[in-house]
Amino acid sequence: MKILVILFTVIVLISCRSSYQFTPKGFIVEGDEYFVNVDRNMSVYVGNHFLNYDNNTKIGLQTAHLSKGDKQIMSKLGYHATHYSVLFNGKSRGDTAFRLISLINNKTSERFKNTKALVSRDGFSIKKTDEGMYYYQTTTYNNQVIYHAIIPFKQELGKEEYVSLIYIIPEQFDHHFDQIEDLAISNASMYRQHYIFTPSRTEILCPDDSSRGHFDYKIPADFIQRENYTLMKGFFQNGDGTKKLIIYRLLQPGQSYGSFVVCKGIYQLELTDLQHRVIWRKEIVVKNDHSDPDKH
Repeated sequence: MKILVILFTVIVLISCRSSYQFTPKGFIVEGDEYFVNVDRNMSVYVGNHFLNYDNNTKIGLQTAHLSKGDKQIMSKLGYHATHYSVLFNGKSRGDTAFRLISLINNKTSERFKNTKALVSRDGFSIKKTDEGMYYYQTTTYNNQVIYHAIIPFKQELGKEEYVSLIYIIPEQFDHHFDQIEDLAISNASMYRQHYIFTPSRTEILCPDDSSRGHFDYKIPADFIQRENYTLMKGFFQNGDGTKKLIIYRLLQPGQSYGSFVVCKGIYQLELTDLQHRVIWRKEIVVKNDHSDPDKH
């Protein structure tokens, strides 16, 4: 009996080690066009076709579950579960038959180990434009067409990092690659030179410079998250009751204050965790240029 228990434990451990893992601390802010991963200090441009995951519709990008089919595709393409981690996977907003998986090779401190563990690019073509370059290959699997793009992220000798985009569409849409090519070359352009990780958004569209102002915010002591990353989001409230994301910032653990540049108007601030659960919310009215809204 003891031998059976030991064998079962070994099988479970091997199974755990060989299963694909997601990178920690990944998110999309609704209204932004980038998937952000704090653990790897990187962003992936996903455009407006792939939004944050919706539990009701099952559409969008998520960081928790891989289907059996996705695992089979990654294995077929040569992605070893201990050499690569999944950034995200999910369905397109416009046509739910179109899916996307993204992976990144695991980092190591051992020189040249990453190079040996990388997926082989044998048989890949190179796409080059003025914006950048990436490797790509198309194949079919289970009546699906797979557009497989590999984009250099960091190219330090022996410690290279590559972001993979695996775009999966029904076979009848064989040549519909405009969307994935746009995503791939946009990311190649972003990574090609000294990439700086800036997880934020600022969309300020004031009528003129005289209407531009700023305010400083301070999170109340009871809501400061001293051990976890959080997101500070700023929404402009339209006259019809709808709101639009114009600003967000990733806050470091313990960070309690910051500053935004805004136009005159009514805003809603939301402090959330990386899963978008609201921790603190406040409405802000900016009436005068360069004024403190808390005084109104």
